[in-house]
Amino acid sequence: MSQATISSTGPMAVFDSVPGLRQLLMLAGLALSISLGVTAAFWFAEPSYSLLYSNISDREAGEIIDVLRGSEIPHQLDRKSGAILVAEDRLHDARLKLAGQGLPRGTGFGLEIIEGESGFSTSQFMENARYHHAIETELARTIGNLRPVEYARVHLAEAKSTVFLRNKQRASASVFLYLYSGRELEKQQVMSIVHLVASSIPNLETDNVTVVDQHGNLLNSPGEDSDFARSGQQLDQVRQIEKTYVNRIEALLAPMLGKGRVQATVTAQVDFTVREETRESYDRDTAAVRSEQVAENRQVGANTDGGIPGALSNQPPADPAKQKAAVAGNTAAEQPVNESMQRVRNFELDRTLSHTRQPTGSISRLSVAVLVDDKQVLGAKGKVSSEPLTADELENLEMLVKDAVGFDEARGDRVSVSNVAFFNEPVPEPVEEAGFFAGIGMRSLLKQVVGAALVLAIAFGVVRPLLRSLSGSLSAGGGGVAPRRSAGAAAGAGPAGGMASAGYAEPPPPVSLSYDDKVSVARQAADKNPERVAQIVRSWMQADG
Repeated sequence: MSQATISSTGPMAVFDSVPGLRQLLMLAGLALSISLGVTAAFWFAEPSYSLLYSNISDREAGEIIDVLRGSEIPHQLDRKSGAILVAEDRLHDARLKLAGQGLPRGTGFGLEIIEGESGFSTSQFMENARYHHAIETELARTIGNLRPVEYARVHLAEAKSTVFLRNKQRASASVFLYLYSGRELEKQQVMSIVHLVASSIPNLETDNVTVVDQHGNLLNSPGEDSDFARSGQQLDQVRQIEKTYVNRIEALLAPMLGKGRVQATVTAQVDFTVREETRESYDRDTAAVRSEQVAENRQVGANTDGGIPGALSNQPPADPAKQKAAVAGNTAAEQPVNESMQRVRNFELDRTLSHTRQPTGSISRLSVAVLVDDKQVLGAKGKVSSEPLTADELENLEMLVKDAVGFDEARGDRVSVSNVAFFNEPVPEPVEEAGFFAGIGMRSLLKQVVGAALVLAIAFGVVRPLLRSLSGSLSAGGGGVAPRRSAGAAAGAGPAGGMASAGYAEPPPPVSLSYDDKVSVARQAADKNPERVAQIVRSWMQADG
């Protein structure tokens, strides 16, 4: 069988046998292409969404969505997980807008949980439980406002009131902190949180407050007055003193030698012994009489009888020897003299009373080690070379270091300055910068450009050829218009050749057909569309007549 016969009976013959099927399929393909293009345009034009917040209450989710809707920020709500998504390029704007509105407020309810709860059916236990939970939530919100803290939770164990002092219990509290990545709290900030919680709860002492971060690290040391706590504080003070001296040395020598060409290490021995001394002293050389009291008794007279009876018992007995002498007439009788004197004298002395408390944390000894790099020398041709320092230069540097740290030889301080060539690390390869399309805005722009290109490709690669083919088929199937004859049909003789050229806009056969093939093709055309063949024959007859 010839090629013309095969093409007439192939799969394409189905489209020719059913009138309008080809046009219907073309219209369906056109509609499908247009729908695909429109879908792709909307998909590429839709912004990318990023997670804004998750695991929040329905009440706060409603407030957040209202703020986003009022700010005209594109957003979505995942109803399964409760997460809120916003356009990727508006993520930071959304967070700033919500932060200005105080959203989100955090999990749980604070004092607003007890608003409107004044029913008669509410028990005293429920009221206390709600108030207890509200205080915990309010404290957590307050602590969460600190910049390094992402969110916090507070657990309170309040002591029950009792009239018995022996059974009195103390309140306690535990604070859990979730810090932002790469941030940490300083010691002073941790103590501020401890005092904040302790001041908010009655009968709560700072020793009974525990602060823990998300890694399980204990941030505070309960019992700051204990020996262990004091030792930690003393160690921090020593490290701070050493760091101060190191910064002082490097700041002094860096302008002379260059930045990064000086390395210093300081070891400080600090005496934390507490000494108290009370002293009272007197100056004997500056004594002065403050008061004086004198009592004196004197009796002068002969030893004669007389006086008040009984007075002899109050007089001292006379000397027997003198009495015998008086009787014998050897000597004259002596007159007795009785004297008695008492003197009390009070002196005022200079007194000095002093109470001395020696300061704690005094430096008892310093050990300083300084390492200096070789000096850089500019050569004649502009080439930089390294040379070691001379002995005089090292001595001058040592004197500067001693003056910087307050060197005291009596205290046992020691300073050592050494010169050695530093090791130069190889220069790392430059980090490749982010590409031009790495930004969020550029990715969105690229997405829109690709979508537009896809729409244009569908329009010019699919829709336009379909429209051209559809318009050609419609023009070829219209009544009253004779089909165009091919060159091969015009060259053929007889009516058979004319019938063979009356196909449905099919291209001419690539090879010449024999007479039998032409007759077969004419018969097939007459069987397929006899009305069309009759019309062609009628037009021939009218043309010949």
